[in-house]
Parts: sequence; C-alpha cells; structure tokens
Amino acid sequence: MAAAALRTAARHLAAPAALLAASQSRCNEHDERLANLKAEVMLLRGENARLRRALDGDSLDVEALRLRIADFARERDWDQFHTPRNILLALVGEVGELAECFQWKSEVARGLPAFSEPERTHVGEELADVLIYTVRLADVCGIALDECVPRKIAMNARKYPADKARGRSDKYTA
Repeated sequence: MAAAALRTAARHLAAPAALLAASQSRCNEHDERLANLKAEVMLLRGENARLRRALDGDSLDVEALRLRIADFARERDWDQFHTPRNILLALVGEVGELAECFQWKSEVARGLPAFSEPERTHVGEELADVLIYTVRLADVCGIALDECVPRKIAMNARKYPADKARGRSDKYTA
C-alpha cells in the first residue's frame, strides 16, 4: 500500500515538474524571439536613418570620403608617413581594436541587441577607423574602390550563384 501511495505521489510530483520544464522552454523560446525582434527593430532603425541621409544627400560617397581623408592627412603633413605598409599596419591594429569589442562575448545577434549603447557606439567608432584606413590604403595604392568594389561584388555573384549557395555556410565552388 505504501509503495502504491509513493508511486501515485511521484506521478503527481512529476506532472508539475514536466509542466514547469515545458513552460520554461516556452519562455526561453519567447526570450529568443524577443531578442531577434529587438535586433530586427535596430536594423530597421539603422536602415531608416541611412535612407533618410541618402534622401537628404548626406549618404556616404566613396570618392568624397577618399578626398576628405586625403585632405585630413595633407593638412597635417602626414602624407610622408602614409606609405602602403604603414597604413596597412594601422588598419590591422584597428581591426584588432574592433575584435576587442566582441572578445569574451558569446555569439552576438544581428543588430547587437545585447550591447549597451556605449558598446554600440564604440563598435561604430572602430568600424569607422577600419573604413577610414581601408579607403586611405586604397588611395595610397592607387586603387579606385568605386570601381573595384562593384566589380568584386559581380565576381562574387558569379562565383556563388544564389540558387547554389543559398543557405550554405561552406565555401561553395562551382
């Protein structure tokens, strides 16, 4: 009799535990969906801000950026130091600083929803440094980014056709 009562009690205790586990699983799914939605909202806000800047004529133009960076260096008499090697090494340093923003974090969702506003600002500053040095390196090497980037995008489109590479993380080759 006591054994039967214990089995009945165990079944009654197991049911709430199973319900609790299922409920917790649903909460985790909702938390994940909420994080993804927050990331999407942040991306959309960024896209809207970029669209507004483009419509206002304030979008980033590669050639205008190259000229501003070149003027910045020229005004400070830094052209003498801006050799391809020196700019490349500075670029690598900035990529390292950008990597530090993500170091010791778990997987980071699109839109950086888990980052604080100061962390997001810092990521933006480091990305700007990387872009500035990339544009400057192209300039001192005599490479026209406004010509080679569209050409490279077209090459990648041929190399990785959407119908064959879609959804694949491995390096697709024909």
